[in-house]
Amino acid sequence: MIRRKRTQAAPPDGPEETFEPYEEFRRIPLPVYWIAIALAIWGAVTLWDNAQAVGVGRQERAEQIEETPAAALNSGAQIFEARCSTCHQPNAVGVRSAIPPLAGSRFVAADPAVVVQILLHGIDGPIDVGGRTFDAHMPSFASVLSDAELARVATHVRQTWGGDRQEITAAFVRVQRARFAGRGAWRGGEELARVVDPALGPQPSAGPAVISAFADPAVLRLVNQGRGEAWACSSCHGAAGQGGANIPRLAGLPEGYIVKQLQDYVTGRRRNESMQTVAGALTDAERRGLARYYSGLRAPSTAKPELGGDVSRGEQLALYGDWSRNLPACFSCHGPSGFGVAPGFPSLAAQHPAYTASQLAAWVGGGRNNSDVQLMNEVARNLSDADRRAVADYLATLPPVPAVTQERR
Repeated sequence: MIRRKRTQAAPPDGPEETFEPYEEFRRIPLPVYWIAIALAIWGAVTLWDNAQAVGVGRQERAEQIEETPAAALNSGAQIFEARCSTCHQPNAVGVRSAIPPLAGSRFVAADPAVVVQILLHGIDGPIDVGGRTFDAHMPSFASVLSDAELARVATHVRQTWGGDRQEITAAFVRVQRARFAGRGAWRGGEELARVVDPALGPQPSAGPAVISAFADPAVLRLVNQGRGEAWACSSCHGAAGQGGANIPRLAGLPEGYIVKQLQDYVTGRRRNESMQTVAGALTDAERRGLARYYSGLRAPSTAKPELGGDVSRGEQLALYGDWSRNLPACFSCHGPSGFGVAPGFPSLAAQHPAYTASQLAAWVGGGRNNSDVQLMNEVARNLSDADRRAVADYLATLPPVPAVTQERR
């Protein structure tokens, strides 16, 4: 009987003869995963805690206001805090290169008709304050405040930051209201100096209402003409990126935010059939170019309250939040005046209320789920239907993101 020599097979887990050490796959150690997850959770909690701390402070201020006698609430100082400090800041220093300061402004110290006319009609054009040019987009308060309230806030502004102890009366405001009845916003400081008070001195010329220094012809063709399935952006979002109805305003949104949304449409993290088609037909460079274009675009607001929401309640939610319902203030994340914080938080000011309300509803229903830390999902769930309408209508009353201008040399 012939016995065959039995050969030993190599262990199934053993290396082959050609094995090289550098070919071995080395898994990432579990502690690294744990650290990354812990850092992500820590970042989310920190952001939430910071927003809550700001909101609590503002809520305490709101409670103090509730306990203040009605007469004091209707003072010029209180009206300024509620209506003006959102943009100009409580100490009236404004926002550098974006919102003009009131302290030391020749517009505040000029003829009292200047301040009253600005409050009545707003401004839509450049003004010079302290040697710096600001692209002003201030709304009218003619239909929001009574003549007596306008008189009180104008008096407060002039006495506090203009050095004039004169009191402006409701009768004076009535005269000024009738003086230019039916007109729109003032076209910047040039028109105010020419029509109301020449003592304002030389003011920058009012250029076109739409402002953009962007000149890339390829991107402009995409905006105005489109290409294939990437149809023209302006066909939906408007020639000035102003949007309308349930189509968002793009003008002034942070560049990084726009890029992320377009990428999310491509990957499916954000769902919209039309936008998925358009974004998918664009190259990465084209998406970045469009984002850069719209982030630098400035145009007057075409938004207005239209959902029947309680604007006062919306203002409270935007400025102070409502911590009884675990709601932080909108502006604690989206920046002063709702102008946005690049790149993650879009501007909310002058956004169309139907769009804002629909997005809040989408966060609740799962139609939108592309927030990195799921913050908006939680916020939207804590808002009632009435609160969604209220905050959407309030945000529509705010002036749009201003152009950032440079100081004169």
